[in-house]
Amino acid sequence: MNNENLNGTLVLVRPDLTIDPANGQGNVAIVTYDRQQSKEVYVAFNNGKEGIYPPESLLKLKDKNTILSDITANGSTMPLDHFKDLYKISLLLDRGTSTAQWQALEIASHNPAIWDKAMQPAKTVEKQALEKAYSR
Repeated sequence: MNNENLNGTLVLVRPDLTIDPANGQGNVAIVTYDRQQSKEVYVAFNNGKEGIYPPESLLKLKDKNTILSDITANGSTMPLDHFKDLYKISLLLDRGTSTAQWQALEIASHNPAIWDKAMQPAKTVEKQALEKAYSR
């Protein structure tokens, strides 16, 4: 069972959502309540609005060391604007402040090509194991 708690985590609402009743696509938010038993994550936006999202609709930043290792390994082959954005994100994460993390999420939100390198799903969705059912 996944016991990861997202409360207080800064996340980005996926900009490519087609259905979003809270109208928060592409915005940075903070997780206010992560319901462990159901698949609902409550978030608050900078403008005071709140929304409820499934965990797979939210993205969080990867660890700065993961981003840096990707830059050093693949930096020479990636387009310059992708390299610059990833480098800026790693520098902001190095600061260790929530404001810097917010800015890093905003940079990442504007460049969909680096989402897989800079962000990950806020919570891994567990696949439910199917059990054999025997009847008589």
